Amino acid sequence: MLQLIAERKIAAAIEQGAFDDLSLKGRPLNLSFDPLEPPERRLANTVLKNAGVAPIEISLHRELTEVRREFHRTRDPAERERLAREMRWLILHLNVLMKSAPSHLWAP
Repeated sequence: MLQLIAERKIAAAIEQGAFDDLSLKGRPLNLSFDPLEPPERRLANTVLKNAGVAPIEISLHRELTEVRREFHRTRDPAERERLAREMRWLILHLNVLMKSAPSHLWAP
């Protein structure tokens, strides 16, 4: 319901020409940084990006995705247990890095 109201208001503003004189009209937005990211972290991530290296949490998420895929493919109980331990370790590591409450990420 709220989304419908917002869409109607946006459509009305477009019809009235409210967006016609925006300073960046016709130019692409710079989406290369997160404005909510702390400046010191932004600098570190920029250096990593320029070096072609992903931040550790991105690398851990990628690794977790791969381990999950492998877990779902394998039928060997011993291998599944090893992969489950690895998934739990990766999730724990991510939670510590992100200084958050226990993750919603699933692990057996």
